[in-house]
Amino acid sequence: MASFEIKNAGLQQMRSDLFGAVEHVGFFLADYDAEDRRFELGEWIAIPSEGFEFQSSYHVSLTDEAIAMVLGRATAAECSLVEVHSHLGYAGAAFSPSDIIGLREWVPQMRWRLRRRPYAAMVWEDESFDALAWIETAGAEQVETISVDGGKAMATTGFTLAEPRRGKGDRVSL
Repeated sequence: MASFEIKNAGLQQMRSDLFGAVEHVGFFLADYDAEDRRFELGEWIAIPSEGFEFQSSYHVSLTDEAIAMVLGRATAAECSLVEVHSHLGYAGAAFSPSDIIGLREWVPQMRWRLRRRPYAAMVWEDESFDALAWIETAGAEQVETISVDGGKAMATTGFTLAEPRRGKGDRVSL
């Protein structure tokens, strides 16, 4: 399974930017280590309020300009992208059904624009998070952990791919 490595300062900045009265979004530029299946999270890009077409406590939509800016920075740096967004008021982090629908459309376009580099997505809810990665063409896989400054790793909830309420206990197809 894939994993994330992050510096504490990056984690703290991300958490500071993500939580408020509405959902927030940001992206990490990341180097992907294929041998270790690890995304090394680097520069954090928080999307400012003017970067949203729509922003509420349950849904967000980015402007074309915000998407182009993030893609331009990732392309120039020859990096993978890790998108991050917040959820408010859930009991444990998992991608919502509307997130899943959006990712099915979004990820192939992003990977094509990133010249097939791996892509990952995280959702944070208070103190828990879930994450998926698209590394090969077979679809999404569970990200297992995030390690801060090389220390003890924090596990993802794993709720999205194992969530039984999505129907008959089947894994979500992404």
